Amino acid sequence: MSLGSVPPLHEDRRPDGGTLMGSDDNFDIVVVGAGPVGLSFAASLAQSELKVAVVEQNTFDSLANPAFDGREIALTNASIRTLRELGAWDVIPASDKSALQGARVLNGSSAFALRFDPPSNSGEPLGVLVPNCRIREALFKIVRLQDRARLLCGHSVVDATNSQEGAVVTLSNGARLTARLVVAADSRLSATRDLLGIGADINRLGHSMLICRVRHERAHHQIAIEWFDHHQTIAILPLAEGMSSLLLTLRSNEAYRLLAFDDDLFLSELTKRCRGRLGKMTLASKRHTYPLVTTWAHKFRAPSAALIGDAAIGMHPV
Repeated sequence: MSLGSVPPLHEDRRPDGGTLMGSDDNFDIVVVGAGPVGLSFAASLAQSELKVAVVEQNTFDSLANPAFDGREIALTNASIRTLRELGAWDVIPASDKSALQGARVLNGSSAFALRFDPPSNSGEPLGVLVPNCRIREALFKIVRLQDRARLLCGHSVVDATNSQEGAVVTLSNGARLTARLVVAADSRLSATRDLLGIGADINRLGHSMLICRVRHERAHHQIAIEWFDHHQTIAILPLAEGMSSLLLTLRSNEAYRLLAFDDDLFLSELTKRCRGRLGKMTLASKRHTYPLVTTWAHKFRAPSAALIGDAAIGMHPV
């Protein structure tokens, strides 16, 4: 497929800090989205002979050094094995890994708790909590070292077409990429999915998640708590000793009302909502909010195209 003359794609950065101008626009696979799913998929192709491009609208620096966004990801042991196979697990600092020794699900004021514990004699925790930003950072380091992978940062996808013969992806700088396969991994509100003409059922739930880290006086014993209370859901995710990630799921207007509180009023509100379960609390991070949206794509593949991650199915995080 001949596309004629196209502008350079971007200024690639080598691992040694140098630069390398690139203009080759033909790839076997173009992955759109450099989140954990898109980067994991690209990393999984390292041993293949496939030429891969990863397109991401955020800058190189923001991917190399992602800011903490409040989200802690509970990784199962199977997910950890996958990250280990990709070479990413050991890149994540041990200080950012918090073992989950169990989980409890509570319902309102009921004394009964649904228990989840590691298998007896497994020697493994139930899972491990890792900040989302650290997973992305580790995978980014792996992908940027791959000989046959290109990271095209700082550009969004403005057009995408597909047929039995292949796909063409146009970037915001005017560059056009040809590929045997384009893979959309650009979130549950995937622009690439829309450009490919793949529909999706999108449900904006009218609720938002308010997240922050807190230090607290009562021990968490590495047990996560999911509490379905009246008009709110509270998740307490154990991190280092004496610190947890606290997640409140509320109607969006209520979440933003709490977001506007000063620290003292906010902590007082948290203590009341948690019914003193953690004892005295102090803030250990900024507050973050995320509107809750679920997505189900009408199909997960099309000629020379595929959807993965939240672009295919975006589930409620709880």
